[in-house]
Amino acid sequence: MDFISYIEQIPNTTIAKRIASAYVADYRRLDFDEIKKFLAKTAKQYTSYENISARLDELNLDSNRAVRIIAPILIRDYLLDQDDFISTQKDTDTAIMNYEKNIIDESNNFDSHKIPKDFALFKHMLDTAWAWNDDISVDEKNLIEELRKYLSITTKEQHILEAKSGRFPNPENALHTFDDIDATRRLLQSKGLLFAIKNSDGNICDIIPSDIAKEIRKYYHIEIRSYGYENLVDYVIRKTKKQYLLDIVNKASENDQKAAIAMSNNPTVNELKENILKVVQPSNLIGGFSVYDGLNVTVLQKWCADIGLNVSGTKKALIDRILEYYDSMRRIELKTEDERERLIPVFEQLANRDLKYLRANKVIDKDLQCEHLFEDATNYIFEKMLLNKPLTLTGTDHPDGKLSFKDKYIMWDNKSKETPVNLKDHIQQFDRYIKTSEKDVVVFMVIAPDFTSQSIQECVDYSLNNDTQILLITAKELKTVAETWNKKNHGKIFNLGYFKQNGRFDINLLNL
Repeated sequence: MDFISYIEQIPNTTIAKRIASAYVADYRRLDFDEIKKFLAKTAKQYTSYENISARLDELNLDSNRAVRIIAPILIRDYLLDQDDFISTQKDTDTAIMNYEKNIIDESNNFDSHKIPKDFALFKHMLDTAWAWNDDISVDEKNLIEELRKYLSITTKEQHILEAKSGRFPNPENALHTFDDIDATRRLLQSKGLLFAIKNSDGNICDIIPSDIAKEIRKYYHIEIRSYGYENLVDYVIRKTKKQYLLDIVNKASENDQKAAIAMSNNPTVNELKENILKVVQPSNLIGGFSVYDGLNVTVLQKWCADIGLNVSGTKKALIDRILEYYDSMRRIELKTEDERERLIPVFEQLANRDLKYLRANKVIDKDLQCEHLFEDATNYIFEKMLLNKPLTLTGTDHPDGKLSFKDKYIMWDNKSKETPVNLKDHIQQFDRYIKTSEKDVVVFMVIAPDFTSQSIQECVDYSLNNDTQILLITAKELKTVAETWNKKNHGKIFNLGYFKQNGRFDINLLNL
């Protein structure tokens, strides 16, 4: 849908006036139909690359850091990668929150001891900028952006480094709110970069008209969607030799020093693929960097024949045809069954080691499987039902699970027992996990079938002498929280702050 076609589908006067504010004079005195007429007359201003690039430049240096972070995530990282450049606003909000949450998780899995020198330098500059007044000014942002490009560090990698220092997306790694996202959405609409439309279900959607999306992609140097590019790279890997891939990556570095990347002496095909996706444009991957470079016409013609395209034309025509084909690919999500899902109905039986029941229902073959499956089911609850993906655990001496909570951790341990758990029997083990953690642990959750009455006092005693709370939650309670949340708030991330309780869990404190 191009901009002219979109005008007739603007959902209401409020949105129409907000969009008109970008280029329509005296839009406030116009009624709905008049606004649409003037939008059609000023269409060239909305689709002009010069205007679009100027507006995007303004956003990059906006005085509000929330706008500087959210706007490119919304437009570049999410909406431009969607089929037809459209998404329900609810899905957009969730995608932005998930992006920020995933960045924090990646930063917690990031090994600071293996950080490349360029990354270390860049992180030092970021930390220095923050230390000045606990914020990054527009001028500092501009300098950091130039250094980021010079060192060939991606925006995502910058976000990970900021999160590592507890500064992304906000201080203490606090996520942006839905209000923050909506405020940025309205700003983008007022700049003529983002639009709204109702879908067939009556839901308001974010949309970028195709002719405007084309110019925004030019600004961000995006040739095709990521899903299509991954499929294109896979084809090249199947049809060429490893040396071709290595040559392309090296030539990318030679043609643009900013594209230089760290790579092992004998990189694997997967490593080459990762680097290609990061620094090589699709047109360069298949067309090379000169007229004598890249795949030859015969190979390109065979490729076109393989995917049902016209095989005639020049090398450039063949390349353009292939890129258009892969850019038009739709992402079809095939639902695959998660084996852990079958464990949720027997979550309580796993917790209290009802081995007879578990064997009879073919959940386990051996008694030893019970504890392992109890842990798997708990991971599923956090990851799939509460939408908080557990972090990767390293070594052997660690709790059963760990979650990002702002700039801290939440840890948990499963205790599968036939009798109530007595916290005093395990507190030294949990204290070791807490004290050896590289980040503060705000709460340590113990998940079990039940607890002794003495365990509550043990929680009180521990919290009096430490900064970590101990939460005792039964498997039944955790399952109830997850099922209730998933039913009422499907697609929304559960706020782990609800688990900041000391002693026995009180479900009445949750707004479910």
